[in-house]
Amino acid sequence: MIKKTLGFFSYCFAVVFVLWLIGFCIFCAYALSFKLQPQAATEAIVVLTGGNARVQKGIDLLEQTKSEHLLISGVNKTVTLSEIMERAMPFLQPRITLGYLATNTKENAIETAYWIQQHDIRSITLVTSFYHMPRSLFEIQRLAPNLVIVPEPVFPKRFDESVDWIYTRYAWLLFVEYHKFLAVYTYHLIERIF
Repeated sequence: MIKKTLGFFSYCFAVVFVLWLIGFCIFCAYALSFKLQPQAATEAIVVLTGGNARVQKGIDLLEQTKSEHLLISGVNKTVTLSEIMERAMPFLQPRITLGYLATNTKENAIETAYWIQQHDIRSITLVTSFYHMPRSLFEIQRLAPNLVIVPEPVFPKRFDESVDWIYTRYAWLLFVEYHKFLAVYTYHLIERIF
């Protein structure tokens, strides 16, 4: 009886592990696929803070007149617009909004949904790190289902299409984000059912 029980649990563990591994591979492929998507002009740019490269990319896109407005969500309360404007042309200032309300991805989505509603925006370019993009898209699309979102991922400077990234901290970041994505997805799935 004990042998059968152990065998059953071993089998269940093996199945769950294989499903987890397949899911992780799909998640990595999905996160990396954003690099291959063509850019398109949108009404606004939304940057989710978490690294200097993200903010700079958003400002660069605004300077290229890809959009009319830029929201930087999750800004530290000590950061001012004048500090941000050190990286941008002065004439862009009226087009930049700093969002101070968000401290995590869920709050980024809430802040973004509120901001697009206030400005009657129907399409955005979303700027965040490539490993953070799947969860960010899910959270924002959940609150704004009719919003068109064009992903604009930020990759590290030396990142290329080889497998070298597997040996860097980005593999770990993808691993962590995969589990955060699973947790968020499962939570909202249970919420919808019950």
